[in-house]
Amino acid sequence: MKYFSFFIAILFALINGIKAQNNFSDTVSLITYNLNNFGFASTKSCPLEGSPLKPGYIRTILKYLNAPDIVSFQKFNGTPKTLASDSIKRTIMDSICLNCYGVVDFTNNSGYKKVNTLYYKNSKFGYLGTVSIYSADNNISDINLHKLYYKSPSLVTNHDTIYLNVIVVHDESGASSASKRATELSGAMSWMSANVKTAGNFVFMGDFNTQSSTEACFQILTNPKDSILRFYDPPNQLGNWSGSPTSFAKYLTQSTRSTDIGDCASNNTMLARFDHILCTNPIMQGTQSIKYIPGTFNVVGQDGLHTGKALIDAPTNVSVPPDVLSALYNMSEHLPVQLKLLISKQNPLPIGFIVTDVSWLNNKPYIQWQNNSNMATANYTIEKSKDGNNFQKLETIVPTNYSNSYTYIDNAQMDEEIIYYRIKQVLKDGSSVYSKTITLKNTILKMTVAINPNPVKNKLTVTIGNSSNTQATVQIINACGQTCISQKTQLHLGNNTLSTNSIEHLAKGMYVLKIQTNKELVSKVFIKE
Repeated sequence: MKYFSFFIAILFALINGIKAQNNFSDTVSLITYNLNNFGFASTKSCPLEGSPLKPGYIRTILKYLNAPDIVSFQKFNGTPKTLASDSIKRTIMDSICLNCYGVVDFTNNSGYKKVNTLYYKNSKFGYLGTVSIYSADNNISDINLHKLYYKSPSLVTNHDTIYLNVIVVHDESGASSASKRATELSGAMSWMSANVKTAGNFVFMGDFNTQSSTEACFQILTNPKDSILRFYDPPNQLGNWSGSPTSFAKYLTQSTRSTDIGDCASNNTMLARFDHILCTNPIMQGTQSIKYIPGTFNVVGQDGLHTGKALIDAPTNVSVPPDVLSALYNMSEHLPVQLKLLISKQNPLPIGFIVTDVSWLNNKPYIQWQNNSNMATANYTIEKSKDGNNFQKLETIVPTNYSNSYTYIDNAQMDEEIIYYRIKQVLKDGSSVYSKTITLKNTILKMTVAINPNPVKNKLTVTIGNSSNTQATVQIINACGQTCISQKTQLHLGNNTLSTNSIEHLAKGMYVLKIQTNKELVSKVFIKE
């Protein structure tokens, strides 16, 4: 009997072992980073281009990111050919994780002096090969497709291979080169259309040098003729990035500088979103065992507070430790872009919200949410409350089939000091789930007043930033304390512009403009010429 019990115990252990192999999950991180002419020697005009400190900067950044599982580098010296497999691997990759990284066999058929490559954790991934999918432009590096496979616990027994295809690009730069970028990516997608016949796990990453999501090169990827090759922006932040940078402040990737520090890199401040990691639908939805984890897309070192500024300008950037901030600033004009993928054979994630958040965007409440059960959702309803108890419907949004991330701007006027929001997820089976309740404080607590120009000749123009909709009394008082003009006006939430020609009759001299609401009184001095 005891032998039978022993046999049953062994059998039970074997069955559990097989179940464990067939039911696994793992999180892997990917980054893409433009190294800004790494490996080139310094010159008289660019004395810091070949700075010996640069390997240390990259090590600091990668250690902070906990040695990512897949690392793409662009724009480093193509000569010697062994720079990536020898110098970078030995002095940087092995120093953050000894013998952990393998490197792909990238190509340089275009003959360009700068190249791209890919490193991968060999404990998690195996390498199947590289193909050049576009190399017809000798002004850019080859666009390479690298095929990896995940080393899952069930690989040996089930031979159930999970593939990840990573395409690395560094498109031609310059606002005037949009047509060239379109030609380059059109060539790459033509290769894909001819050689990829089924949907799969593809990532397209690197420095695209894009000005806007409407630019032809980006549209070629995100709205291709062949739908199985469509790529998506994981955070779904589409728009005129360079034209409206403040609207995409947390996603800008260039430039870290406002002055040339000696390496001849761009110093145009944080005004562009050039660097991307794009994913195909199977990754966005997790239909082939690899799934983008909503909320993990991150521009490393971007706090959203430095649009039109250098990375180290005020206010102090606290999104990363000081040594990492210094490394990011000194290493490159670009910031690294990171996201994480879930590789799994487990059941789908449970119904529910991953992220709900609300913040100010251009003086409007900006609501964001991410949900891990998008495909089971009939619609999302945004609800609003003034007291946190009684909610009213604002809008209903039908989910898309490619993104788990959503945003909504509440354009209604906000008079309250605190407003409450929540998201109702209505499932296709008729049931519903609520997100947590999120609150937004009216942070525009101080009324701001600006007179421009000052001194004033005949027309007074005043810009008033206000925290709510309210009436105000506007007065102009002379140096003797006498009220020369007094009138009431309606102020709205946000910026208000008031203009008057009524000061034409005022004598030359100094005056005080007073604006008073039921909450605040602001005074500004101006000179009448």
